[in-house]
Amino acid sequence: MKRVLVNKIRCKQCNDIIESIHRHDFKRCKCGSIFIDGGKDYQRFGWGGNQPKDAKIEDFIDFSYSDYEGE
Repeated sequence: MKRVLVNKIRCKQCNDIIESIHRHDFKRCKCGSIFIDGGKDYQRFGWGGNQPKDAKIEDFIDFSYSDYEGE
């Protein structure tokens, strides 16, 4: 089973580092290109939305890490 230890990403557009600490802790970077959510309960991140249409998956670096119990 996957256990999230750190849920953190960096936006390549504005260099903002955002971290979701707890469940439903939704954060968006300064420029609005990317977001993160879920804390240590689950990982949810994305890009674009109602923000710039040129936002894409390459706009962030994932600094999150997890542990896999039983493996």
